[in-house]
Amino acid sequence: MSSHSHRRYGWIALTAAAAITLTACGSDGGSDEPPSTDGEVGGEIRMLVNITDNLTQEKWDELVAPFEEETGVDVVIEGPTGQSVAESFPALLAAGTAPDVIQSIFPTADTAPEVLDLTDFDWANETPMVDTYSTDGMINVVGVGTQAQSVLYYNKDLFAEAGIDETPKTWDEFDAALAALADSGVQTPIGFASDWATGVQAQQIWHPQQNVTTPSWQAAVASGESDLGEQFLPLFEHIASWVDDGYTVPDDIATDSGTQEAKFIDGDVGIYPMGSWFATTLASSPPEFEVGVFSPPLDDESAYPGPMGATLASPYMIWNGTENASSAAALVEYLVSDEDAIVAQAQMDDFSREGLDTSTNEYSGLVQELMNSAPELVVPGNQTVGDLALPVAGFNPKFTELVQQLWLGSSADDIASNLSSWYEAEKSE
Repeated sequence: MSSHSHRRYGWIALTAAAAITLTACGSDGGSDEPPSTDGEVGGEIRMLVNITDNLTQEKWDELVAPFEEETGVDVVIEGPTGQSVAESFPALLAAGTAPDVIQSIFPTADTAPEVLDLTDFDWANETPMVDTYSTDGMINVVGVGTQAQSVLYYNKDLFAEAGIDETPKTWDEFDAALAALADSGVQTPIGFASDWATGVQAQQIWHPQQNVTTPSWQAAVASGESDLGEQFLPLFEHIASWVDDGYTVPDDIATDSGTQEAKFIDGDVGIYPMGSWFATTLASSPPEFEVGVFSPPLDDESAYPGPMGATLASPYMIWNGTENASSAAALVEYLVSDEDAIVAQAQMDDFSREGLDTSTNEYSGLVQELMNSAPELVVPGNQTVGDLALPVAGFNPKFTELVQQLWLGSSADDIASNLSSWYEAEKSE
């Protein structure tokens, strides 16, 4: 991290000064008073986390081990009970069995009242992108860094063999590059994956163009100035054309992201859209070819590169129904403030943070250069939060469900219309 000496954080013994009066609505037996963080640190804490190929149960256990050793708190790591943390947390809330700490998701209109307000904690105010992800000035989610979303990883050897001298800057150039890759015999010119990845990858490609065309597009949609389906119609048209031309096939959206990443590493994929966390996978299994990165295309080359979609890395929230708020707050402070914990998390799931050394991971360095070249960082559609939140829940799962139909023959117009219809129906409820 930074050059200053390692310091011990307030999670060892929270003082009365840190035990602020919080504004979130209580959910423990209907009380209007939030749980106190002025208690003794100890006992057991349950933390619901995202479990993936790189975020394994073992790595999570190793991450919290120093905190457990110094505080005596027993941190129980739990994976999703459903397909994702986003699906599991509301279900656990409804069942009255919510975890104390929740990782990887953001407050929604439905869950925000169930999340502890951290605004008056000094350590929370010092975390990355805290203003961007606040709601009406309130901090109810904190993270460890920033993850670039709009990253296109590419195989430089395959580009050279296909005669592609420069990475594409416009949509026409991008289509030409895919055609050249296909003509040269590349198995998968552009690699999409199944489940959550399809919708996320589609939006990652679209972030720069969307935020050039309509800055703060979420607010425009929420106010009725813009239609949600129309926001994504050009993207759907691009993807439909790639499917028609065979640059991506229906088998792709039946293939999990881990398998598609392995195919990229094996040299069978020309372009792989994915967030900065893929740099960690590349570092652990370096390909035999040279990897490059570039920003998604724009209509106008003179505006290139566009804004970079970026998310709060490893967001953490605290359930305001926890019976051990002191230990929950101590754990979150440790995760987002302790230097060793931050470094460990960057090794698990690559992200950027001021002072964080990326020199040991060449792929992280490439992504950091891409972020540095972006004119601004913007909140992506799949994680609309805080003041840029759409007034509906479940946007990302629905978007993924609809966009996958492009591979099954549905038209771009139909998908855009269905997205708008879904939004209007959900908004009115």
